[in-house]
Amino acid sequence: MAMLTAAHIKQMEDGDYIVYKRQKIKRQKGVKPISIKITPCDPVTDREPASGLADRGRFSCCRSSPAPAIRASALYMHIRTRYSKYQKYLRLLAEELGIDFHLTSYVSRHTAAMTLQRNNIPREVISQMLGHADLETTNIYLDSFDNRVINEAAKVL
Repeated sequence: MAMLTAAHIKQMEDGDYIVYKRQKIKRQKGVKPISIKITPCDPVTDREPASGLADRGRFSCCRSSPAPAIRASALYMHIRTRYSKYQKYLRLLAEELGIDFHLTSYVSRHTAAMTLQRNNIPREVISQMLGHADLETTNIYLDSFDNRVINEAAKVL
């Protein structure tokens, strides 16, 4: 998501959406783009209207298009630095909230996937939301059931 621009915001019949393909898998065949509806509760939508964005990154850690002189490796390092800062803030948040495990972006993705599964959202939908190239990857994410799910299943027996 580090490279999102105004071009990724699409107007559809029921509102505005962020539409993009994950950088990690965007060149693979058959990968569908992820569509995320922008809702009024999203604080980032209050910053400026989409029409005034030009080509700057809307949610980007890179606020303007890099000059041709900037090599891809420099941009990559910039994004990695921002990612490290994000991970640091997650650690600080975990400390402040008394969370006793290492909070990371992976943990947040896994938690979101498990929460969706517990709410009976189909795995195909979860897979698309996570931007996985195939359902097998999502199954790996979700095959680690917690004891609560196993205990509920045992009650049925």
